[in-house]
Amino acid sequence: MRHNGRTPLKASTMRPEHLSLRENEPRLVVCPDCDTWHRLQRSMILPHRNGVPAERTGRRYLGDKPSGGRRCPGSAQRIAIDISVEEWTERLLEAETTAAGRRTARPIRKPRPQPTPAPVQMPAATRPLREQLDDHLQSDCPHCRAGRCAHVIELRQRIRRTTQIVAAPLTPIYGQIRTALREHRASCAPCGSGVSCDAGRNLAAREHLARTA
Repeated sequence: MRHNGRTPLKASTMRPEHLSLRENEPRLVVCPDCDTWHRLQRSMILPHRNGVPAERTGRRYLGDKPSGGRRCPGSAQRIAIDISVEEWTERLLEAETTAAGRRTARPIRKPRPQPTPAPVQMPAATRPLREQLDDHLQSDCPHCRAGRCAHVIELRQRIRRTTQIVAAPLTPIYGQIRTALREHRASCAPCGSGVSCDAGRNLAAREHLARTA
């Protein structure tokens, strides 16, 4: 399969919901021309048809004419995977949280503060940040009620980065997945009510595999 001659698209510049980079699963991407999902092979989108009826020409076919329309120009488009699975997962969770806040106009219930871990369980480096986060979640913040508080997002990102640095010599992957799962459950309304969404179940399964590895 030869590429279509276009400049390769970087995965870091694409919308995270238009990619699927899950481990142990085929890599999928949304074609930039016809907005349909297709597999990647050798970092190129597999050839496909765009559903637009092909114009009749003088060419004759020995059998049935190809169904599904003409060949999509996005076929064999090169995709440069320049982000890791963890970076893609983080971007996908942030996009889902933002989309959930935009889809509803009714106030979202305020997230319940997470119980503070015991001093022996909580890294000393993250303790001040977690205390700031607990104090803010207990305050009457209008942005938190709307599900779009930039201060909470910033604090959680700083806590996550600090935790990853502290836990890196032991279990870096498990620490990253566990942090991503906690943040997702704190910001996802279905997971907060006890009904896990697809993203929450996927993170929980990955956390279990990393913990038992």
